Formats: sequence, C-alpha cells, structure tokens
Amino acid sequence: MVNSLLRDPVARMVIGVWSLVTVLLFVPLLPTTWMLAYSNHALDIPFLSLILASVVVGHRRIEDEAEQRFWRLVGLSYSSWLMVSLPYLLLNPGGQWTIGWKIFGDLAYLAGYLCLILAIETQPHRHQTGSLGERERQLRTFGSILLGCFLLAYFVLVPATYNGRSYESSVPTFYLFVGLDLMIVYRLFVNRRDAWSVRWSWVYTWMLVAAAFTLAGDLSELFSNVAQFALPSATPLDLLWTTPLAVSALAARAGHVSFPAEQRVLNEAVPARSTLRAGHLLLLGAMALPLVHTVLQVTNALDPGTDHPREIVAALSLLVVGGLALVAYRVLERDRQQMEAKELHLVSQLGVARKMDAVARLAASVAHDFNNLVHIIQGRTDILADQLPEDDPLQEEIREILAAAARAEDLAGQLMAFGRTQPTSPATVSLHDVLRRAEQLLKPLLDERTRLEVRRGATLDVVQLDPLQFERVILNLVTNARDAMPSGGSVTIETFNPGFESLAGNPYTDLSVVQLTVTDTGLGMTRETMAHIFEPFFTTKEGRGAGLGLAITHGLIQQAGGSISVDSEVGSGTRFTITLPAVRGAEPSPVDRVSEKKVIPGAVMIIEMDATNRQLLRRLLADLERPVLTAATGPEALIVASRYPGPINLAVIDVTCEGGRTIAAQLRETQTALHAILLAQDQPIDPHPGDVLLREPFELTDVLGTAKRLINTRT
Repeated sequence: MVNSLLRDPVARMVIGVWSLVTVLLFVPLLPTTWMLAYSNHALDIPFLSLILASVVVGHRRIEDEAEQRFWRLVGLSYSSWLMVSLPYLLLNPGGQWTIGWKIFGDLAYLAGYLCLILAIETQPHRHQTGSLGERERQLRTFGSILLGCFLLAYFVLVPATYNGRSYESSVPTFYLFVGLDLMIVYRLFVNRRDAWSVRWSWVYTWMLVAAAFTLAGDLSELFSNVAQFALPSATPLDLLWTTPLAVSALAARAGHVSFPAEQRVLNEAVPARSTLRAGHLLLLGAMALPLVHTVLQVTNALDPGTDHPREIVAALSLLVVGGLALVAYRVLERDRQQMEAKELHLVSQLGVARKMDAVARLAASVAHDFNNLVHIIQGRTDILADQLPEDDPLQEEIREILAAAARAEDLAGQLMAFGRTQPTSPATVSLHDVLRRAEQLLKPLLDERTRLEVRRGATLDVVQLDPLQFERVILNLVTNARDAMPSGGSVTIETFNPGFESLAGNPYTDLSVVQLTVTDTGLGMTRETMAHIFEPFFTTKEGRGAGLGLAITHGLIQQAGGSISVDSEVGSGTRFTITLPAVRGAEPSPVDRVSEKKVIPGAVMIIEMDATNRQLLRRLLADLERPVLTAATGPEALIVASRYPGPINLAVIDVTCEGGRTIAAQLRETQTALHAILLAQDQPIDPHPGDVLLREPFELTDVLGTAKRLINTRT
C-alpha cells in the first residue's frame, strides 16, 4: 500500500511540500516575514488545496454510493476550514480580525468538524444495504446535526450574545474542539478496527494519525489559554498544524490509488462485526453536553453571565437528542424485528430450496438412466413381438410387459419434469392471456358448489415461459384446491406486481417481478405437511395420486426462472404464490399463434386415465398412420388440442375419466368435423350423431376396426 501511495504524483507533491516546510522551519537566518507564515495559517492553504484536489479528482471514479457520500463530506469539511484560513491570511496582518470574524471562524471550524464526523459515521467500509442500515445512517446523521446545533449554541452563540467583546475569555471554543477531536479519534479507531479492507484500513490509519496531531495542537492551544501565555511562533510546535493537513492529504490519496492485482481482492467491503447502534450513539450524544456543562460548572470555568442560558441549552440538548434516541430505539427495534422475521423466513425457504434442488437433481439423474433402460425393454419386447405369431399365447405376456414399460416411461417423464430436465418451449407471452386460456380449461373441473374467480391486477404481466407447461401448473393447483374443498368453496386466481415501502415510507410497485396466487377456502394444511408439500411421492390423497403433481409444478416454475411458496393454516384455506421475473420492453407473442399454411394430417386423440391402457391404445392406433395425441383427462386434452397446429379427426374417449362426458362437445367447438369413440361400462350415454359407443367388454381389435371405419368414412 505504501509503495502504491509513493508512486502517486499527488502524494509525492504532498510529501515534497511538507518536507520543504519542515526543513525551512529549522533553517536559521530566514526573514521574519517568512517565519510569520507558520503562525498566520498561510501554510494551511496549499495543504487544504491538495486535500480538496485529491478528493475531487478521485471522486469521479467512485461507484459506491456510501463511499461517494464519505468523500463529499470530507471535502465539505476541509472546504470549511479553508474558508477560515483565507480570511485570516487576508485580514490578520492589518489587524482587522474582529470578534465577528472570530465568531465566523469558530462557526466554520464547527461546521468542518460536523462534516468530518458525518463522513466517519457513513462507514463506507461496511455493507450498508437494506432499509435498516439506511435508517440507522439517517438517524445518526440527523442526531449529529442536532447535537452540532446545540454545541454551536452552547460554545459560540451564547457567549457571543452575552459577553460581546470578551467573547474569547468566556470558555474558549478549544474545549469544544478538544472534545470533538477526542470523538473523531475514537470513531476512527473503531472504524479502523472493524475495517477488513486493506484500502480502508490505510485510509483510517492516516486519518487517525492526522486527528491525533490535531488533538495535540488543540490541547496545546487550550493549555496556553488556561495558563495565559502565548505560544511561540516559528517553532517545531507549528508542525502540529501542518502535519495533520499533510497526513489528511495522504489519506485522501490512499482512498483512490491503484492497487496491485494480488491485493484487489482484499479491498472489497464486507459486513463487519457489530458496533454501537444508532440509538446508543444518540443516547451518548444526548448526555454529552449536560455532562460537559456540569464539569465546567464544577471547575468554575463558566462566565457567570452565561451560566443560566448555557444550562438551558444543555437541558434542551438532553431532551431533544434523548427523545430522538428513544425514537431510534423504537423505530429500529421494530424494523430489526421485521427483518429478523423475514430473515428466518428466507433461511427456511433457502433450506427448502436447497433440499428440493438436491432431490430434483437426483430424480432427474435417476429418471434419465431409468428411461434409457425402459427404452431398451420396449425395443427388445417389440422385436420379440414381431417374431411371434399373432395368436401365440406369449403375445399376452408381451402386452403386459409393454404396459408395465409404458407406466415406467410415464413415471420417468414426470420425474424429469420435476428435475427440470424436460424440454420446454419458452416464449414471451402475456400472463393474462395464458390465464384466459386456462380459465376455459378450468371450468369443466369445478362443479356448481365451487366458484372460480380470476383477478388480473398486474400492471406488467409479460413473462418468459412455456405456456403449455404453465397451463399445466394452473390446472394442477386448481385441481388440488378443488380436492381440498369437499363441501365446496371458492378458488381465487390473482395476478399483481408486489408493492413495497420505500425508506421514506412511500409505497411503490416492483415491476421487475409478477406474482400469481391461487387461494382456496378449503381445509388448509399443517406446518408439517407444508414442509414436505413439494417433495416427490408425498401426497395427502390416500390412494388417489402418486404425489408428483406439486413436485412437477415446483420443477416447472423453477425451470421458468421463478419460485413458488405456500402459506396455509388448518381450517383457513391455502394460498400458493408463484413469483416470475417480468420482461420489460418486449411485445408479448399471441398465445393462439396462427399456424403456417401447410398440409398437416388429421390427428387421432386418445383420452384415457389409465397410463397402461393409454399406451396400448397409442400403439394400436399407430397403424392408422396418423399423428396420435394422448391426454389423461378432459382439461388436459383441451390443452393438447390447442397446441396441435392441424385438425383432429378422431377422439377415443374413456368416459370415466375426468371431464370424459363433456370433452367431445368441447373439442367440437374448434374441431367441427370430429368423430368420437366412447369407451364406457354401464353408464347411460347419449352419443352424438356420428359417434360410436363401445361398452365393456370389448376387444382392442374392435377399437381399431371402428377407428379405421370412421377415418375411412371421413376421407
């Protein structure tokens, strides 16, 4: 650090000027007028100018807001002292340094001290992030300004008002400056101790040395005043005023010089250990002036004519700054409790996220390898089936193997969705448009006892995600909400941009994210259930589900770059909150994209709840040489149909599945020439003209034959 500082041209200039001033002080036979420069503040001007030049030149390259504030306040501090040195140099030789100018000098010095204290209290070596750190800084700043005003009244305004021309003899302001020097030395020592950064350690070290020299100079002035003798001029004692200015200039340069590459990593600000809180500092400040007043009274240092007004100022200082300390304790303690509660919540969420991420990685890895093994089984079984006659008894065993492999393939697909390794087709879309499409799919899921309400309140709703997968997420959440309300209730889907409160207490909307909530009025969940709700194979529906629905939902949301959380109480319903990053300045793509004009063959759709039967029907209907689409429920079939760019000529529907009785009519709203094969047991069914009803028991060959007949009829 020292080597880097010695290579800096401004630092070299400071060292050169100080060396010259020091050498001339000990050179004999210099003219007396030259020696007067040491006692009339003339030498302060070049050093103060170098300090201001160092601050201004380096300030332009600073990006951190706290560091910018620190150097601005340091610059204001030394500017105030420069305002004293220039008039003193111009007026003192002519004997024009009147009481008014002396009062002005004390005011400027006090303003300089106050700015330096405020600079130190910004603590740029620490991470002051969040509302709590900012509020602490604001309270410290406001308290310092208040205390400075009371010190000004006590040490300057009261004696100037009541003593007039004897202003300097009524408790000189050296008492004040010595006290402020001690405060600055202590705060710099604390900051130096807490600073982990090499840069700030050196900055505080140089400033601490400068403050120590200043304290020594003010103590010598105070001693001479009390002992009533004049300090000799043009002696080594004058170094007590030139040295701190030179060291302060070096401190300013130490904050801006370039470092070797191997030391840059040691110059990042880090959270330091806990120091005095704002409330503690304000309480100490409130007691400072009454304590000083008591000491001065005991030592008979006060002028009798100013005793009573000073006592009033000290009492007001105790009341006002002490009241601010109480406000700080109340406000900061409230904010600290809120932040601690939020921190606990975030830590809990982080733990869940880490656990889910680990489980998702494991599930994706296992599912990938498992899927490869299933493909080998399916391939070898197909080869074996082709080599055996159709009437061979082993064909039935082969079909059982293929059915089990189909279930395994479906399970592997769900695990890959949970593990966020399933391929997706993200697009920039309007969340509200996706909700409008999903709303049409949700209505068949809910009966007359369940009310669905959709509130589209987000100002910015453009997001980047796979619309088909997100519709699956909404479908899953609403289905779970319906199942949690066996006696009926309401399901509310709401979008909004979250609102927050600024440091000044003003509300504002965060347009960087958009949130979607699904809220029900159902039975609710216990905390133990919520802790496992997103884990794969965890289910509260005994015998009704594999426990992968919310795990897949969690994986799909994570894959879209968002997050999902749950909040619930037993008997008070459940609320799922999805947070997605919003896309600014982008035009959303229409959800219903018009397909290119090309010949797309008509597809066959299978709507079957059982994965085994669905896979067997898919293999069976592959003989039609048409695209085969599959879905487990009616609402899922609507999603699949909306994504297929061509027509759907035939639907094979298990009427016992969810939405099975109404799905054919819903599909015909967009597929007007659709034929359907309805697979039923003994349910009363009134088929649409042109549809075929097959009741159990029936053979799979019956399904294939009927499908061929309907397709041929259409063509």
